[in-house]
Amino acid sequence: MHGPGGRSSQLMESETRRRVHEIVRSRMTYDVSTLVEHFVEDVELNYSCSRLGVLPPGQWRGRDALRAHLRRVDIDYEPLDAEILAVLVEGDNTVVRWISSWRHRATGHIHRMDMAHFLRWRNGLVSEMYEFRDQRCVARGADFLPQSLDDILTPPSPGLARDEMARRLIAMGSFSRSPDIALMRELCSPDVVCEFVGDRTAISHAGRHRGIEALINIVRSIEVDFEQLGFAMPEAIVDGGAAAARRIVEWRHRGTGRRGQVQLADFVRFEDGRIVEIVEFRDSMALLQMQA
Repeated sequence: MHGPGGRSSQLMESETRRRVHEIVRSRMTYDVSTLVEHFVEDVELNYSCSRLGVLPPGQWRGRDALRAHLRRVDIDYEPLDAEILAVLVEGDNTVVRWISSWRHRATGHIHRMDMAHFLRWRNGLVSEMYEFRDQRCVARGADFLPQSLDDILTPPSPGLARDEMARRLIAMGSFSRSPDIALMRELCSPDVVCEFVGDRTAISHAGRHRGIEALINIVRSIEVDFEQLGFAMPEAIVDGGAAAARRIVEWRHRGTGRRGQVQLADFVRFEDGRIVEIVEFRDSMALLQMQA
């Protein structure tokens, strides 16, 4: 049973999910006019990663800027297909994770992209967008197990209240100097699955890995090259047993001494009070610039 306003809230969330699917469909079918109508006139656009070498990271504002970005990509790339993996909705905040395929018009090469968009809504339209994308790892690990139909229809209980899930998500990434390995063991399932989005030719630890020891080894290998100096998490969204966060860290490359701010997006799934899955996007272009 839903309390006062519960039914109304459910309807609003369903409408938000419908609009997200419509945005993705419009993008992949060249229906730019329909897509743009889902954004306010002065929409703020934030791109954290280079878009297939076409567009640099940065911030733009307005529908005209959105149209220009779409046209510029479509000159070189043809959208082929897309699959939405997750849509999390909490109030006026939404995050969608999806994969898509694009054909480079000049070479015919197919690029498989893993993407995440954090959206903030105002009066039913998107007022802010933060985009994360990276080349999808060519092959997923053998430990990838798709969710069963029962789990999709009746997800396992997260075993935690909303605020506690958000607190644990923040705690996993909010450290200075060195990661808290003991905390990771406490918060994560021993069989936790972690996925680092990207291409293995550029990111050695890209792909899916199983087990807390695998996660700890990857975190320690990153720490060999980078020192984390600062941290901020401006946004966290919790929907059922899933949560997503957008965070900004300041890192220093130990070899070059260069510092830079890196935007990251984390998706986590809780079951019975423990984190059972982590998917992380990071601004790979910012990392490469610090290493150069």
